[in-house]
Amino acid sequence: MDIVSWLVEKGEITYIDLIEPLREGTAEVLLASEAGVLICINKNTRCCALFDEQALPDFAKLMVGSDDALCVHEGPLVEYLKAQGLPYHLGCVQAVYPSKQRFVLSSEVTIQPLCLEDLDIVLAHYKHADRAYITERVSAGSMRKAVVDGQLAAFIGRHAEGTIGMLEVLPAWRRRHIGEELEKAYINLLLDQGRIPYCHVDTANTASLSLQKKLGMSWGKDVIHWLN
Repeated sequence: MDIVSWLVEKGEITYIDLIEPLREGTAEVLLASEAGVLICINKNTRCCALFDEQALPDFAKLMVGSDDALCVHEGPLVEYLKAQGLPYHLGCVQAVYPSKQRFVLSSEVTIQPLCLEDLDIVLAHYKHADRAYITERVSAGSMRKAVVDGQLAAFIGRHAEGTIGMLEVLPAWRRRHIGEELEKAYINLLLDQGRIPYCHVDTANTASLSLQKKLGMSWGKDVIHWLN
C-alpha cells in the first residue's frame, strides 16, 4: 500500500499533515490500512485520520497512554480520546498553500533567521511553548524574524510536526502588515525547499483565518483536533 498516493487520492489538502511528513521522511508509520492512518512525526507528535469506526480500538490503544502530542482528524476517535481523560487543547482548520507561485516581498521588511540571542524576546511574547521547545526550533533553523528599522518586529517558525506557526508581531509593530510579509517569506522559503506550506489555525482565531484567506490558502475539509 502506497500510503502517500492513497492519501493524495482521498484529498491532498485535507490530509497534508500526514502526507508531507511521510514525504519528508520525518514520520514513522505506526498503523496504516484502509481503516485509517496513524503516524509518529519526529518522535513527538502522533497524527491520525480514522476512516472506519470499527478500527477505533486498534488506533486508540496506540494513542491512549502516549506522552506525544496528538493530532486527530474529525471523527469518533476524538470523542473517545476525550472520554479516556486525554487533555483537549484546541480545534483547528488546516490551511494549505496550493500554488507554486512565490510572493513578491516588500523591501521595507528584512527577513532573517532567528538566532538564540533573540530567544528572550520570543519567550516574552509567545506563550504557547516552553524555552526548550523554542530553543530546539531556533537551533534547527526553523524560525525567521522580520526586522524593521534595525529592530525585531515579528517572528514565525515551523513546528516540529511540519505546520507553519508561532507567528507573533510585537505590539509596537502591529497593523503594518508585517505578519503578512513574514508569512509570505516563510511560504517562499518552504517552496524553495520543495515543500507544501500549510498551517493549523484555531477555529476561533478570526484574524489568522482572514490572513490565510488573503494569502490564497485552501482549506481542508476536516477540523483537526489537538490533545495531550
